Amino acid sequence: MSLLTKTSLILTLSYFSLWCFGPLWLSELGNWYGLPLWFWFSCIGAPLLLIVSLSLILTRFFGTAAEHND
Repeated sequence: MSLLTKTSLILTLSYFSLWCFGPLWLSELGNWYGLPLWFWFSCIGAPLLLIVSLSLILTRFFGTAAEHND
């Protein structure tokens, strides 16, 4: 299995766990700006974390690919 495949599977599973278990772990905590904390964690935080992680991984991947082509 290639490194990119493993990385995408890890990112997908971590996103799914953050999205799915956010309401379970944070349901007893209060509200923030009128919305439950689990909403911020599952619906806002998890996608942002996925996008940032993916951009860092792709930057590193294309950076190493460019070095090997020189």
